[in-house]
Amino acid sequence: LPTTLLVFRMLSKGIAAEVFSYFSAEQQADIMNTITDKELKFILDELFFDDMIDLIEEMPANVVNKILINSTQEERVLINQFLKYPAQSAGSIMTIEYVELKKNMSVKEALEHIKEIGLNKETIYTCYVTDKKRKLEGIVSLRNLVVSEFEQSINDIMLEEVIYVETHDDQEIIANIFKKYGFMALPVVDKEHRLTGIITFDDIMDVMEEEATED
Repeated sequence: LPTTLLVFRMLSKGIAAEVFSYFSAEQQADIMNTITDKELKFILDELFFDDMIDLIEEMPANVVNKILINSTQEERVLINQFLKYPAQSAGSIMTIEYVELKKNMSVKEALEHIKEIGLNKETIYTCYVTDKKRKLEGIVSLRNLVVSEFEQSINDIMLEEVIYVETHDDQEIIANIFKKYGFMALPVVDKEHRLTGIITFDDIMDVMEEEATED
């Protein structure tokens, strides 16, 4: 560990966070028990939310407590919410790193919004349109945004017929939808049809590979 930690600390902050995500759960726990709270907070800030959930699920209680202490209040609420979903459900593998738009936005406003927040999102190629109560109303692709006139509204170009899954749907159902339609991402809603997260293709591929290995 001392040598690993020394090399790890020599990396730039951005690369260090990326390298950290490839360590085994045991290596991650060892590093988090050794680094400072400031260093840990930077890593957590750089991780996508679903990766953070995966991390927490693998860690012993003392490390989980350290992660929660270095998370924001909003993150703690979301972490606790995500950890309550059944292990094989959509909620357990979804991420909140998506682009959310409103239908009264203009195309120009939407593109500016994506430019502002896009680097912190797991995918920007499909954007999700929600109302004031965060109910899913439609989707719009980045491609359609780019080729549309600036003054057009999102309401004019969004697709209202959206295929989605619910938070408690089984992973096998989700995998079959990805296979059938070739999606890169799929929205997840709760019982009130509020957008709760998205599942990306790489996340469901990980699940499918795990199930194939078990079989």
